[in-house]
Amino acid sequence: MQYLGYAKKQSTGIDGLQMKIQIDLKAADFEQLWINSMEWQNNDWQKQADRFEPNPLFTWQYAYWFDNYAALKMAEGFIAGLGKNYALHSDEGTGDWVMLTNYASPCHLRKTLVNA
Repeated sequence: MQYLGYAKKQSTGIDGLQMKIQIDLKAADFEQLWINSMEWQNNDWQKQADRFEPNPLFTWQYAYWFDNYAALKMAEGFIAGLGKNYALHSDEGTGDWVMLTNYASPCHLRKTLVNA
């Protein structure tokens, strides 16, 4: 799947500029953006809910952590380009950003096949 955008300047916010760029990302590229991932649902994350801002939902299937804002934005574009829903949170326990989604990256799909 490719995430396609286009160059566009638009007046927004304090700096007054917003730009969309075109980047081709594949699922394997997405895996290089995050630093950690795991199944989110049924892993007792509710016990640590106070470390996330804003408070997350625990119905998502997967969590992906990012220590780099540019990587987070690229991942956000990839997931949105797939038409998948997601939520972004800060993780005060690690100091990173976390993306919650039902998208299973190839590493999670491999785990499913191995465990079947």
